Amino acid sequence: MRRDPWQWIANTLGGPGDAIQYACVLEATAPKAGNVHPVAKFDDLCFADFVSAAEIAASELTAASSGLGDRVCSLIEQTRRKTNTNVNLGIALLLGPIVLAEEQQRPTSSSWTLNDWRDATANVLLSIDKEQSQRLGQAIAKASAGGMDGDYQPEDPSLDVQSLTDSFDVMSGMRAAKDRDLIAAEYANGFESFFADVVPIVVASVRETGDLLSGISLAHLRLLADRGDSLVARKNGRETEQEVRQRAKRCLDEFERTGGLKSISEFDVYLRSEAHRLNPGTTADFIAAAVYVCLRMRG
Repeated sequence: MRRDPWQWIANTLGGPGDAIQYACVLEATAPKAGNVHPVAKFDDLCFADFVSAAEIAASELTAASSGLGDRVCSLIEQTRRKTNTNVNLGIALLLGPIVLAEEQQRPTSSSWTLNDWRDATANVLLSIDKEQSQRLGQAIAKASAGGMDGDYQPEDPSLDVQSLTDSFDVMSGMRAAKDRDLIAAEYANGFESFFADVVPIVVASVRETGDLLSGISLAHLRLLADRGDSLVARKNGRETEQEVRQRAKRCLDEFERTGGLKSISEFDVYLRSEAHRLNPGTTADFIAAAVYVCLRMRG
């Protein structure tokens, strides 16, 4: 009988904090194309930074009596203080409302489906007040995410996180950016695509490979081929992002046809060129959030 690859780890978890830490470390450990992992680093970022950030995320995203913005902002502040990098802004923005939704609305004695979780997450987003909106804006500004200039500057100055005003509204900012940023699109659409598409791709990929790390790496390639990566687009432009996406599709086609890994290895080398400007970091953030959900659904 083939066993569930998730269950062994899920059985060790004491709560959401443990699942956050494991999700972030598993995502960083898997040898995903173009990303940091235990034997691949960037000049300013290594696997140990992700491990440190995972521990901080586990603590700050489960902070009792704290709002979404407070949790995310504290996470970014502490991560930058310890690692001097922007290693987990995307993870914080994705996991923040997902974790809070489970904390506030998951029942203790009845079923909890992905649709239930999606609806609960959408409700968390609808309930963000002015204070927490400001804190989310501060977190985004403090993280100094790459490529947030040029065409990525909002047309409405009141939505610019680099010059926050009292009228800043994070959900308006996310809706304005939804066509050019995958995480903003999730905020704008109530995490519809995340629960309907991303999580099932991770589930299917792990099931097919029978292994967590291989499955996570395959899911990362599938998401990149299907959706592209908005961090790559911000840093390099849409044309380059489309080239990355097409290369990912060709790798995926060859892998699914032959089972060979040569094209994926070559793709990995390509993504690590140009001072890692082609790093598909947003896709990795989605993977971490999906792994958390997969673990907690077995909790």
